[in-house]
Amino acid sequence: MITKKRVLISLATVLLAVCAIWEYAMPTDAAVKSYYLKVAEAGKPVKKNQFKGYEYTSKVYDDKGKQKEIKFYSEKELTKNEQFKVMIGENKMVVNYKKIKNVPDKIKYLAEK
Repeated sequence: MITKKRVLISLATVLLAVCAIWEYAMPTDAAVKSYYLKVAEAGKPVKKNQFKGYEYTSKVYDDKGKQKEIKFYSEKELTKNEQFKVMIGENKMVVNYKKIKNVPDKIKYLAEK
């Protein structure tokens, strides 16, 4: 027979699991910045400690259209001559990326100012 104590313990366990997944699996906005870029050069293969991936140095645009050059790392190789929206964490690692056809018009407009 199911008791109230077991139900409460089960609910607490589920709640803790959801909180842990939310906190650690999903990056916070403060720790991640999104950029738009066109990959001009192939990434340089990098192998450091337990990381195996690619290093990129690229000109990027932020959401306000400001251009700057940054160095970042990706576990997966980004295709040369393709455009991407990348989310880069404070540790310079690509957290998430999405292949795009064109940089949004708003970003192009802001970049021209």
